[in-house]
Amino acid sequence: MEQAHKTFTYVARDASGARQSGVVSGLDETDATRALRAQGLFPISLDLDDGTTMPGVRSRRPRKGNGQLTPRQTGDFLVRLAKLSSRQIQAERALAIIGDGGQDPISRAAVRVRDSLREGAALSRALEEKAGIDDPVTLSLVKGAEVAGDMGSALSTSADIMQNRLEIRRRIVTGLMYPGILLFVALLSLGLIMIAIIPQFRPLIADRIDLVPMMGRAVFAVSGLLAGLWPFILLGLVLVIGVIIVAARRGALVPILARIGNRIPFIRRLLLRNQMTLLLHVLGALLSREITLSGALRVVSKSTPAGPVQQSMTKVTQEVENGVALSTAMRNEHLLPQDAIEMIRIGEEAGDMGGMISRTSADMREAADRDLERFLLLFQPALIVGVGLLIGVSLYALFSAIVSVNAITF
Repeated sequence: MEQAHKTFTYVARDASGARQSGVVSGLDETDATRALRAQGLFPISLDLDDGTTMPGVRSRRPRKGNGQLTPRQTGDFLVRLAKLSSRQIQAERALAIIGDGGQDPISRAAVRVRDSLREGAALSRALEEKAGIDDPVTLSLVKGAEVAGDMGSALSTSADIMQNRLEIRRRIVTGLMYPGILLFVALLSLGLIMIAIIPQFRPLIADRIDLVPMMGRAVFAVSGLLAGLWPFILLGLVLVIGVIIVAARRGALVPILARIGNRIPFIRRLLLRNQMTLLLHVLGALLSREITLSGALRVVSKSTPAGPVQQSMTKVTQEVENGVALSTAMRNEHLLPQDAIEMIRIGEEAGDMGGMISRTSADMREAADRDLERFLLLFQPALIVGVGLLIGVSLYALFSAIVSVNAITF
């Protein structure tokens, strides 16, 4: 029996950028979207008569605690599943291969997802509920592929996006690891000197502290304070390390660091460019998979970390749904450079917004990589110089205090 056609109401733009609305029929949302594009229209929103929207626009609240994979494990899981799916292996069989004989988190998640598929669940729902994958981009791409039938390509795109996120995070963490260790060791050494060594000289000048130079007196004052509070300082350090570990495991550490970085102009620019590069990559991938512009923007907004970029993308989504062109909305929020705005405008006029946005993302990636490398190259020596100055000033103050002690005593 042939599948009955459905009627959809749409809002779209033509090649001149004019906004149009009407009705279109199709077997499903993807078929209706293709029909609109065949007419030279780029769909902004597409709704059934009962008000339901494109797959991927709505997102259920993820269920935590069911063996949720870490971001890195999720990326590896998607890469392995995409490789098998691209070779025309059915999802259920691919999951069985991944989970065969393994006891690691990825294998156990694959078994749970396979069992859910055997019970009749869709792959997107199984990934969300059984593997704990709550990334809106991944779920949207999988839902769209369930309609379009190109699951291997969708999983490959999702895995690529997640790997890009992890690669940027890895480069930043790797670049900051050495100066971070150096700073920690320097502060620990100074703390030990202040707590264990400086107090031994205190009795020699207890009655004549006023004859010690100001910098030396400052050293003795700080030493006395730290020596009296060191149990509390040690406890606070342990608590801070514990909070950092817990936040990292729960995925909250990066958003916290991002909020701190957004207060520093140079780091804010670096974060903005990298976020917009990933954002455009995701947006181009969604639009290329027959997802409407408003639906793709909602998914992108949900997948963007909390902060200024997410707030701006929410405004862009609202403006687009109210009839404003995407290029104009992006320009109003000052999210992209002028050349990127022009590329999006060309995509709007040519009816190939997904392709042009993906090309813009590739161009911005090169600039973002250069900015990141420049930041790491400058930050590492700057931190080393700062630590050296801190140690140098502290040692100078220490030796000046020791010399003063010797002069007073002898």
